[in-house]
Amino acid sequence: MLYSHPGVPLIDHTKNVADSCRLLLQSRVTNFDLPDGLLADVGYLAGVCHDIAKGTRYFQHYLLTPNHERIGPKEHALLSSLLAKQVVTQYLLPFELTSIDRQLLPYLVFTAVKRHHGNLNDFREELSLESKVEILCEQIEVFDDEPLIQEILDKLMTVVSFKFDWQSFKQYVRKKEFVDEYLGVGHRLLRTNGLYAKSDPDTKNRYYYWHQLFYGTLLLSDKSDVILKGITGQGAERPSLSALESYRKRRGFDSPRTALDGLKNQAYHETLANLDRIFSVNQHLYSITLPTGLGKTLTSLAVGLAMQQKLSLLAGRLVITIPFTSIIDQNFSVFQEVFSNPTSDILLKHHHLAEPAYKVKDDTVEDDTEEEKTKKTLDQDKSQFLIETWQSGIVVTTFVQLLESLFSNDKTKLLKLPNLANSVIILDEIQQIKYELWPLIRQAFMTLGERYNCYFILMSATQPLIFTPGEEIQELVPNYKDYFRSPHFNRTKLINRARQEVSFAEFKQDVIDYCIDNPAKNMLVILNTKQSTLDCFKAVSGTLDEEATDVYYLTTLITPFERKRIIDRIKTYKGPKQQVIISTQLIEAGVDVSVHTVFRVRCPLDSIIQAAGRANRYNEKEFASEVFLYNITELKAISGKVYGGDLLVKTDNVLKGVDETDEHGYLELIEAYFKEIKKQADVLVSPYLTALQALDFAKVGAFEFVDEQDTESVYIQLNEEAENLWGQYVDISNEKDLKPYERKRKFALIKARFYEYVVNVPLPYEASGVKAKTIVFDEEKENFFYVSHRKNPSTCYRYEYDDFRNNTGYVPIARQLTYNH
Repeated sequence: MLYSHPGVPLIDHTKNVADSCRLLLQSRVTNFDLPDGLLADVGYLAGVCHDIAKGTRYFQHYLLTPNHERIGPKEHALLSSLLAKQVVTQYLLPFELTSIDRQLLPYLVFTAVKRHHGNLNDFREELSLESKVEILCEQIEVFDDEPLIQEILDKLMTVVSFKFDWQSFKQYVRKKEFVDEYLGVGHRLLRTNGLYAKSDPDTKNRYYYWHQLFYGTLLLSDKSDVILKGITGQGAERPSLSALESYRKRRGFDSPRTALDGLKNQAYHETLANLDRIFSVNQHLYSITLPTGLGKTLTSLAVGLAMQQKLSLLAGRLVITIPFTSIIDQNFSVFQEVFSNPTSDILLKHHHLAEPAYKVKDDTVEDDTEEEKTKKTLDQDKSQFLIETWQSGIVVTTFVQLLESLFSNDKTKLLKLPNLANSVIILDEIQQIKYELWPLIRQAFMTLGERYNCYFILMSATQPLIFTPGEEIQELVPNYKDYFRSPHFNRTKLINRARQEVSFAEFKQDVIDYCIDNPAKNMLVILNTKQSTLDCFKAVSGTLDEEATDVYYLTTLITPFERKRIIDRIKTYKGPKQQVIISTQLIEAGVDVSVHTVFRVRCPLDSIIQAAGRANRYNEKEFASEVFLYNITELKAISGKVYGGDLLVKTDNVLKGVDETDEHGYLELIEAYFKEIKKQADVLVSPYLTALQALDFAKVGAFEFVDEQDTESVYIQLNEEAENLWGQYVDISNEKDLKPYERKRKFALIKARFYEYVVNVPLPYEASGVKAKTIVFDEEKENFFYVSHRKNPSTCYRYEYDDFRNNTGYVPIARQLTYNH
């Protein structure tokens, strides 16, 4: 008997993986211009071959000895991948294929099998085997039970009516001709005038996305068999539109009490009705463009569910992607209410801090009406796997999780890719995708529509021109411009004071004077850097009367715990005191606050409109709220670094003749702004798109949606919970017997709560302009963090529970260092 894992016969594991690959690929409607069923059959054969080299004496000895003793090279993926390539090459012989398909597909299968335990390298590098010849030749001679290997191949390959001779493969390896063969294929196809290199971009995109789907399917099938052990049927439960309709009825949405509620209801029904009119299975890109506060969250959910019903794609998910985790938590709680606190196979949340708890129905409980008692949470390994592979009808996740799965060479990120095929994908706040990525995103979404049969809904109040309206993408809101012009939707007016520069001192004085002159108005001041925000906060809080005004400081240099507390306080405060918030642009990211007046330092136009959306959000003020735009002399240079000078210049050009405009004029401005950006985006060359089309997987894997800064992490023990969490973290770190993955798994249970008390501080710049190697802190690092202890707080962190004016978070002692990011 040969084994793949302790107690698991090799034939059982390979059969399970092969069956899963075939089922996954059969159940997805895809279009790769291949004969019917071929993709699923090739996937099946890859599953059969992927672990065959575990049949060597070396691997079996390693697996079955108590201390996993090594008596020779036990690695199995490379030899198995050589077999897979030979098998697929022969299997394809009877099929009518293009010359390039016949040559390239077996080698793409080779890379997928070769890397099913690792991350992908560039394709040409994967084909270089010179350094592995001796190991492969040694391994091919130590299959002690070759008849059993042949028996496994014979039994499993009958499913696709195919036979393959193991001895012919053994001779193939012995001859060592594969080295020159693989190099020759790489040279012949990939050289400048090679068959692949001369192919058009669409063909190259096809091969990349075929490989990634194929690779992800093998990974998902392999891991599922090892981790889930018999619960592979969890999968995705299709939620229904009727649940949303029932929720709306319970909440009285169809009986609006205000003009704004009436507009929300109108937009909801008109958008669904228009979907019925314009939807086509051949049209994969749609948009929802509505002003801030007009119910896009539930409208898009309804559209996504209705679209799924029209498509009848049983394998597809509804994937709702949002730029920021704070908005995910906010929207997820709404969705939980809509679907009556569902199990995880119906609704799932996935981001880097999501709790690893996958809840399913507990069939052992009878006659129990309390929903929570009828659920059970699967063990941590199963939960983590099901969450990270999106095994749910509705997945609420981040842009990062979506995009870094599309542009990746990381096996852990690519696991979810098969579950993306056939999905309806909603991207909320699509304008958060920077224009430098537009060419890459445009090509990816169009290819995913064509090849993976995905459907996209791009949603925003400030819709960017990633796709050509009316041609590549269809708007779902009929007469959407009418909503922006509605008399009930004139909540704010933009007052452009940025045409003349002012000093920072003048700006701060203007803010203070406005607060004093308008004591009944709540205010929001948004600046572009943490340092300028702190300086403004100190000036305002140091001047305004504490008895009459609450002043809050909001930046990422205070903990998420504090930020949530401040925002909750502002939203729920009903007292007589004026509320003044001094914040960086973090408050523009879907934070649900509504003030009377906004002061905004010069920034790109879409950020200006987002800032305006924090004023009179629900049309609850008597008059249109003022949004003042300022151009501050001392902050011009750093603002250009934060946003890019080109975007600021385009904003200046669009606002050149504008002294003041009400909300009705915003749409015209934003459309003019994005037309200017599109001109620039259209001539950009994406290095990731270039790498993708060259099958340079490792270079594609360098993609990051969020540019990472050089930071140091500071843990703040604000309260007893934070102190206890730190103690748990230290205990986990100090457990010497834990393997790295075990330590990571234990930390995952407290990770979300732990990071509520973490501040990531950018490395500062010294007076000379050189970036410092570390941050200023009055204690040394402990377990990779600087720590402000509860009983002995750091002088670098300012916090008092009851006095928000003293809560300025991390402030370095040495002020010769500047924090401009």
